[in-house]
Amino acid sequence: MVVALVGLILVLPLPAQKLRVAFVGDPQVDSETELSYARRSVYRELRERKDVDLAIFLGDLVNDKPELLEPTRATLDSLPYAWACVPGNHDRDVYKVKGKARDMATYSQVIHTPDTSFVCSGVQFILMDDVRLVGSAGYEGGFRESQKAWLKEVLEAVPEDRLAVLSVHIPFNEFEALDSLETILAIHPKLLLMCGHTHTMARRMLKFPGGLEVEEVLTGAACGSWWRGRPDRYGIPCATQNCGAPRCYYVADFNKGGYRLDYKLIGEPESVKASATVVDSTRLVVNVYGGALEGTVEVKLPGHHGWITLRRSAEPAPEVMETYAFNKTITGRRSGNPLFIPMLRAKSPHVWSLDDIPDAASLEGKKIRVRYRDASMQLGETVTCRRL
Repeated sequence: MVVALVGLILVLPLPAQKLRVAFVGDPQVDSETELSYARRSVYRELRERKDVDLAIFLGDLVNDKPELLEPTRATLDSLPYAWACVPGNHDRDVYKVKGKARDMATYSQVIHTPDTSFVCSGVQFILMDDVRLVGSAGYEGGFRESQKAWLKEVLEAVPEDRLAVLSVHIPFNEFEALDSLETILAIHPKLLLMCGHTHTMARRMLKFPGGLEVEEVLTGAACGSWWRGRPDRYGIPCATQNCGAPRCYYVADFNKGGYRLDYKLIGEPESVKASATVVDSTRLVVNVYGGALEGTVEVKLPGHHGWITLRRSAEPAPEVMETYAFNKTITGRRSGNPLFIPMLRAKSPHVWSLDDIPDAASLEGKKIRVRYRDASMQLGETVTCRRL
């Protein structure tokens, strides 16, 4: 079932106040082969989940291939619960006629019209198209004036004790200007922002120019780094993302006006949330894939007493460095090689480290306990330590 009315408030008939929603960014399939990857991984996993009440897709179902929207829609309709979607910059029709701008003719016909609001189990969901075209092929993040007027009307009608979840494709921190949007968002006291687009996982308290602070969640991409990289045992590319996270999606539990966040690595057991890596023989680096900039990480190491607090570390994730090293072993034209992932060695927003450990090398192959917490998420996991 798809939620498809525009500018209206729906009430979906789901039980009481508890609600679990999967937020899925960027499946971004480019061919029948990639659609097969998505069907055999993220879509299969979502279809088999018995604990999800609703799925919201955060744009880029396809990669400039509108002809794949119809079979994608059929796959989404096979989910055993309701789903909804916002359009991404790659969900548009691309014309070969010079000067003819991209549009959403196919998307609007096959999926639904972009801006939608509905109420489900006491939560106000607002889904909007935030891809503004620039010229015939360019784009930027932002809302048109008519959209801002509609969003203002919606938020003014939401009761103050009801959480409003605003879902878009391009993150708000990439908008050209936030001043006028802040005035609108400040109307309502309880907000959560969900975004896709960047093919990285990141969480932050987004600070607007006038002082408003709202949690913004970048969910990562179901396709990871565009369905590239070494295949797993099922023949599906690993597609490690530039933040060092595997392919993934977020899960949010809503209850009594609040929310808790979690995330799922596609194809991995539910318990897998982090990695621990010995770097340079003296450092332990922990990558909590869905961690927030404001989060704290503690570890309990074999042979050490008590919990040790790690520090946030501005460095590329170990998974990125491993991929970068592998890329160097690829001979010939790398860009056309499906094993090649274009890694930028950018600083990851969810890496923590413990420095100057004399016996760090001895941790390789050992199990360590990792504990993570922030205002919206708490995780605990036993991780087998690797070595870079």
